[in-house]
Amino acid sequence: MPEQTHLKPPKSAKSILMRSETIVVILLMTFFILFSRISAGFFSSSMLNVIFLTGSELGIIALGVTLLIISGEMDLSVASVFVFSNYIVLISNQFGLPILVSFILGIIFGIGAGFLNGFFTMKFKIPSFVVTLGFMIFWRAVLAGLTNGEPTYYEGVPTRLFKVLGGQIGFIPNQFIWFCILAVVFSIVLNRTKFGNWIMATGGSIQTARSLGVNILRIKMICFMISSSVAAFAGASFLVRSSYLDPSVATGMEVEAVAAAVIGGTVLTCGIGSIIGTSICAFLLKVVQVGIATYGIRVEYYNVLVGILLMIAAVINSALIKKRLKT
Repeated sequence: MPEQTHLKPPKSAKSILMRSETIVVILLMTFFILFSRISAGFFSSSMLNVIFLTGSELGIIALGVTLLIISGEMDLSVASVFVFSNYIVLISNQFGLPILVSFILGIIFGIGAGFLNGFFTMKFKIPSFVVTLGFMIFWRAVLAGLTNGEPTYYEGVPTRLFKVLGGQIGFIPNQFIWFCILAVVFSIVLNRTKFGNWIMATGGSIQTARSLGVNILRIKMICFMISSSVAAFAGASFLVRSSYLDPSVATGMEVEAVAAAVIGGTVLTCGIGSIIGTSICAFLLKVVQVGIATYGIRVEYYNVLVGILLMIAAVINSALIKKRLKT
């Protein structure tokens, strides 16, 4: 690709992202302090562990979704890929493959699932929302058929791999360390590399990106595969850590991942997004979820609050884009 495709986001876009990140930080601190005061069990080490663990899992998935949204596409199949990668790891190991090889196969499945999402979207010009919705249903249905919808317990996880993927230091799970590593990598790739600039250019204006020599097909295909592969990584890690496969696990996590991205400052149509905002928002959502649960409020109200925050963020981001990015 030509050198001139090294694009920089406008200052107005950076201003929007900084404002979104600031709002998310304020919300995180507000809810954390609120639930620490009103819920007796919220600030316990076990609940903090849950926040760090589930926030890391959601955050890993949301990172891939953010990258894909910035490129101008959507992935609603990530939660299904998450849970199906559990099955790939489990069945591969039961067939006699070492757990590490089985784990890698789970990630390879994710790459393949992402390729299918991208292929049907780009080859047949079907909106990615429709394609990934279809695969969301497909992978869940296949898994339900293979497992009869029943949970499966898995034994025999090697101690070394468990420590790497599922151990913890104090109340901080190792999964949080993996999340931080991935968040740093994603942030560097998006903001410091030509590939990241090509992603933003593609999501901002396909015509402009194409005129500058950006390979739109390649960029979007890679983003689809990254989105599904990190979801598979999170899912395979979940099995190794929990030794438990449940076809219904992670139901609704695709909505949480999209919410984390959008509330964190990622805009659906402008090639603008924030890895930092998404990362913070993943933990914001889990602070709210755990806080609601420990306070004794029905979990359905968590979904209501996520929906409200998502709609507010979408409206605010839309207004900011119209105001600051008029050309």
